[in-house]
Amino acid sequence: MKRMTTSLMVFFFVLSFNGFVLAKDEPVGDLTTPEVVGDLLWVRPLGLMHVGLGAMFYVISLPVTKPLKKANEAKEFLITYPYDYFFKRPLREM
Repeated sequence: MKRMTTSLMVFFFVLSFNGFVLAKDEPVGDLTTPEVVGDLLWVRPLGLMHVGLGAMFYVISLPVTKPLKKANEAKEFLITYPYDYFFKRPLREM
């Protein structure tokens, strides 16, 4: 029984790495409608929420970052980078 359990564990462990074989390259070509709609209706609104949460955490972190003179770095990390990623990038470019 112990040997069978060990064999099954090894089998499933080896089987779990086969997902990398099925990885596909990024499609090259024109934008498809589902990708554009998904980006506009799901990814961009989630980005807006992400920027809002980042702004909230920035304000919360100000009592710590202001005396350490790290407020600008915190602003770039929590607000500027997410904003640039979600709203200044072209459609479907992740």
